[in-house]
Amino acid sequence: MRLGHPHILSRVALTQSFAISGMTCAACVRRVEEGLAAVPGVEHVAVDLARERATVTHAGVAPSLLAEAIAARGYALALDGSARDEAGEARRSTERVIIAWLLTAPFVAQMLAPLVGASLHLDWRLQALLAALVAFGCGAGFVRRALRLARHGEASMDTLVALGCVGAFAAGIADGLAGAHHTAFEVAAALPAFVLLGKHLEARARHRATSGIDALLRLVPATAIRIDGDGREAEVPAAALAIGDRVRVRPGSAIPVDGTVASGAADVDEALVSGEPLPLAKRPGDAVIAGSLVHGGSLDIAVRAAGQATWLARLADQVASARAARAPAQELADRVAAVFVPCVLTLAALTLAGWWIATASLALAWPPALTVLVIACPCALGLATPVAVATALGTAARRGLLVRDVAALDALARATDLVLDKTGTLTEGRPQVTAVVALADLDETALRRVAAALERDSEHPLARALRSDGPTPAVDGWRAHPGGGVSGIVDGRRFRLGSAAFLGHAFDRVPADASAIGLADDGRLLGVVVFADRVRAEAAEVLARLRDDGLRLHLLSGDRPAAVAAVARRFAFVSATGGISPSAKAEHVRALQATGAVVAFAGDGVNDAAALATADAGISLPGLDATAASAGINLRRDGLRPLLDARRLARALRRIARQNLAWAFAYNLVLVPLAAFGALAQLGGPLLAGAAMGLSSLTVVLNALRLRRI
Repeated sequence: MRLGHPHILSRVALTQSFAISGMTCAACVRRVEEGLAAVPGVEHVAVDLARERATVTHAGVAPSLLAEAIAARGYALALDGSARDEAGEARRSTERVIIAWLLTAPFVAQMLAPLVGASLHLDWRLQALLAALVAFGCGAGFVRRALRLARHGEASMDTLVALGCVGAFAAGIADGLAGAHHTAFEVAAALPAFVLLGKHLEARARHRATSGIDALLRLVPATAIRIDGDGREAEVPAAALAIGDRVRVRPGSAIPVDGTVASGAADVDEALVSGEPLPLAKRPGDAVIAGSLVHGGSLDIAVRAAGQATWLARLADQVASARAARAPAQELADRVAAVFVPCVLTLAALTLAGWWIATASLALAWPPALTVLVIACPCALGLATPVAVATALGTAARRGLLVRDVAALDALARATDLVLDKTGTLTEGRPQVTAVVALADLDETALRRVAAALERDSEHPLARALRSDGPTPAVDGWRAHPGGGVSGIVDGRRFRLGSAAFLGHAFDRVPADASAIGLADDGRLLGVVVFADRVRAEAAEVLARLRDDGLRLHLLSGDRPAAVAAVARRFAFVSATGGISPSAKAEHVRALQATGAVVAFAGDGVNDAAALATADAGISLPGLDATAASAGINLRRDGLRPLLDARRLARALRRIARQNLAWAFAYNLVLVPLAAFGALAQLGGPLLAGAAMGLSSLTVVLNALRLRRI
């Protein structure tokens, strides 16, 4: 009887995530995906370069078999699925770069000595030792990866670096035995030192772009107060709750579950998850969401979902899926590598054969062939983008911009549409008093004074807007009426402050984009206080400049449609939609992308997380770490002006990175043919190639430093 493949443990489809190390470019992603997909039983593979993880759906394949499949291609898979030691890897990378350049320094001194009228000649045996330590010590990874790729008939930039190192070292041995002062050892050392520096800068830029999405789930308390059938309370892990359990949430606490209010009344602040800037009155039968804050009362909640089944947990999964599905932008250097590397290897082999046939001397044939390899080695090509990115990230940090995903910067430079959230993004995100209307025997000042006194001890957001720094009168008999308002005696007179329903009086002429509370005595409405979430002062100028820069502007919000429409009328938005759910925001972004638009999305709340992750360029304003985890670009300065800085920097980075790549390719296109035909032999051959390699790298670095002035 056929039992199936011996490494398939079951036929039940499983999805697992594994940490992957050794990936450096989009070509690496392709090789890892191909290697894993080739394993029998693997149904689907998604590799995320930014997070350096692979998500594999398989029919019970043994993880050890997956690890073997990609180990054969030069990469490593963590069998326990644990996170990589990024701090340790960064430290080891820094150490390799420093050691490589310390060992290369004597060669640099030897090359520069004639420029100052000095003469420095290191013994060739010392040069061999130094070069070996750099090429086969610090740069051993290039050789290992090249050998593994060769076993599969593949080649990469690592192949050129490894061949260049081995060829230059062999040439150095020959030069040393022949008694030459200038040997090819300096090339064997400088080549891996330059490339290690480039890869180190690239890794630093990429790791800045990575962060977990656990901040989304940290909004939910880890524990909850469960109430048993006898009314007794017990603190339990929130994840241990079951559907139908009851939990109690006290004023000022966050709700740990999705559920329905069973008893009690309170105002619940859902601004972080719905976009509604003002708390909502919740009474028995109303639904509540995990992560919301309770004000002014206690709620007993019947559990509908807990732990990984809550709305926030599902949102976290949605964000993770959006990140994994959106492959990082493939650099031009990676796209051409599949053609460039084999062409260089072929050209070097033809050069060696041609010169050997023409001169009948291997000694005369190998220098031009080695010069071709060294000239073509991708030092400038490897530095072109990472140096520009590293410089741009430093500039961004000084400007209060945190770039977590470099691909988002490129997308922002290409963006055709910008979608903005309203609450906390276009507006300030906090209610403010915009009008005080006196209707009876209290003037506006006295009305505001009494209202501030009544709200002095309340944690309600409207109370914070009412309170002033000045003294307020004492309140006797103060009482909170959850979901309605407060009452108390001020200066011997009883007042009630709260909603129209609580007071039993209608409020006239309240603007559509505002909210209001009233002050009443035992029988009369004494006045109304109007609140609104104000549009940021700089909004008109910033939006006009973004529009002039070619962006089509859209407004999306979970706030009331009337409030959104009122704000939209002030600005020339292409579209404006209110009362929209978080998932609908993401769908709106996808709909724009389906038309060919490159979409940037700017928001500040958890309700924006899915849209931020779905957009080509997600931009979070200062606020929650949970939102920042979903966005490729985090604005750490308040207001909308940092949006202009981010767009300008993104465009400058794209322009300078393209200039660097153009220079690097032009360098190869011009010098490789000259090396092949021996035109460089009289000028130093491999030595000139090494010097030109350094000059090319220096050129792209200096060009990248222009980003400091953006």
